[in-house]
Formats: sequence, C-alpha cells, structure tokens
Amino acid sequence: MKLRQLEYFHEVVEQDFNISAAAKRLYTSQPGVSRQLIDLADELGVELFLHEGKRLVGLTRAGVEIAEIVARVLIDVRRIHEIGRSLATERHDRLMVVANRHAAHHLLHHAVVDFREMMPEVDVTVSEENTTQATAMLRIGQADLGLLAQAPDQDPDLLYFPIEEWRLLLVVPRDHPLRRMPTIALADLARVSVCSYDHAAQSRQVIEEAFAQAGLDSPVNISFASSHMILQFVNSKIGVAIVAESAFSPAEYPELCGLDVTHLFRPLTTDLVLPRRASPPRHVFNFLSVLAPQITPTTIGDAIGS
Repeated sequence: MKLRQLEYFHEVVEQDFNISAAAKRLYTSQPGVSRQLIDLADELGVELFLHEGKRLVGLTRAGVEIAEIVARVLIDVRRIHEIGRSLATERHDRLMVVANRHAAHHLLHHAVVDFREMMPEVDVTVSEENTTQATAMLRIGQADLGLLAQAPDQDPDLLYFPIEEWRLLLVVPRDHPLRRMPTIALADLARVSVCSYDHAAQSRQVIEEAFAQAGLDSPVNISFASSHMILQFVNSKIGVAIVAESAFSPAEYPELCGLDVTHLFRPLTTDLVLPRRASPPRHVFNFLSVLAPQITPTTIGDAIGS
C-alpha cells in the first residue's frame, strides 16, 4: 500500500466522488487517479465505492470505515512532515519563498534586504513560479510562503491574505498619437501594435480578457517576460506597452509617457499565501513583519481557526 493511493482515495472522497475534480486538485491526470484507486481496492480485496455505471456515487460500508482511517493517517503524515521541518529549522533556518513574476520583481527586494539585516543566519531562496506550481510547493511543504496573483479558486489547505492591489499602465513614446486622446478606448488600442507580458503572466490574462469581452482581437503581438525588456522595445518606438504601474519610471525612460487605462483593465490583487499549519516558524513571522506587517500571528491564528 502506498501513501499516494491513500491521498488519491481521500481526495476523491473530499471532492464528492468526482474523479476529474480530484485529479485537478492533485495536479495529475484522471486516468492516474483511477489507476491508483483500482490498485488500492485490489490490494485490500474489497470494493471501496458504490457505482452507477462508470460514475462513483458513494462509499461502500468498507469504504466508509477505510475513509475515516485514511483521513486520520494523512493528518498524522502531515504532522510528521511538520515535525521534521521544525527540527531541520532548528539546525539551520531556511526561508523558501515562491512568487509570481510581478511580486518577485516588485514586492520582495526591500523585504529580503530588511530581513537579512534582521536574521543574517537564515538562508533565503526566492523561486519565480507560476501559480499552479507554487501552490503545489506550498501544499507539500517545499515552500514557506507564496506571493501569488489572486486565483478564483482557493486551495483549502492554504491560507490567503490580500496584500496588494495593482493596476496596468499604458506606456507610449511622447510623440505617439494616443497621447493626444482625452480618453483612450479599447478600440483605439486594438488599432496599434502592443507589447506586453507573455501568456504565463496573470496581467496578460487580464488584458486578453478585456479585449475578448469587448468583442475585439487582442493587439498584443510582442511579448516579453520582463517589464524592462518591454519598455526597452517601446523606447525604440516600436508599438506601445502595457505594463504594471510600478514597472515604469519616467526618470529612467524620459522619452516615454505613462497613460491611465484603469477604466479599461480590472485591477489585479497579490495574495500572501501560507500553508494551513498550526503556526509558521519564527523566521517566517519575522519575514512577514517586514513584508506585510498587517499579517500578524493573531491574523494567521484566526484564519486557521475559521
């Protein structure tokens, strides 16, 4: 019997016997989940689920008893991991932060510098990840905290605290015709070449969403991973840019001008994300004190208990 089989069985029960939903939560394929369930039932020699055709609709009597035990086992496994992490931390503190691109570039610099002055003995690693990978790392204990674009679906094993709302900005050369318009519409942007973030960025999804809802094709035809590369390109007077407000400095780019487009694109929110455990280690609280001082031990305790 493998721990993975128990995890898959438990998740299917948690998702009301919806294998597709369980596979999504486990970041695996639906056939992979089905295979693990079959192997577990074969090893135990009992049927675990009630079926209506190919659909799972409930647990057998044996399945009910086994589900209760599996839930307790997985809680104990989580506690074992936490004990191991706690003891390892006592030997050598380490802080692992996972972040989306915007947060990694615009939120973490000063916090890491201040934290290093506070606790120089702690090793700090910042890993830029997409939301799916970052969430998985937080769930299994590979990361201590995350700074992620707010997702529509929140993982129940994690805690979410909004810490920043930010907007997109249109950046154009100073002599560009768009600068003379009193109000810019999406239709105006649809007629020019736009440079922005690649498809992995949450901000790019917001841009695509706005044009799709307006029935317009997206004008973004040049994509880069970083704001700096986008602005350098537009500084060469090739198209216009849509970037995070915090990415543009008029002093750094005197030939460019920022234009307000908050009426065109919805704001984005960055969440501080923590594993839902009894209490984060001391060095994590210390990092939070410089990154997001409003997130206190009491705040986290209340969220865990809710």
